[in-house]
Amino acid sequence: LCPQLQRRGATARWEGRDLLEARHAELVDDWRSWRISNFDYLMQLNTLAGRSYNDLTQYPVMPWVLQDYTSHTLDLADPAVYRDLSKPVGALDAS
Repeated sequence: LCPQLQRRGATARWEGRDLLEARHAELVDDWRSWRISNFDYLMQLNTLAGRSYNDLTQYPVMPWVLQDYTSHTLDLADPAVYRDLSKPVGALDAS
């Protein structure tokens, strides 16, 4: 949160949280209405979460969605190109 909100104490924390929730709701609405791209949505979501390129421990997070890294071209309409999103990356079969 900004320093002005931090100085005002507990009330400011709730106001800051409300501000973040309002911005997130606006962001989701923009994404659902196709006003921003998937990439822009994820980058702005990372910014709201406090992630930054300036600190490697807080680098922006992007989802890993593909599983085919050997083909020269990808058919994005083919479900076999994508990983199983119902499982975390660590639970995927290594073969």
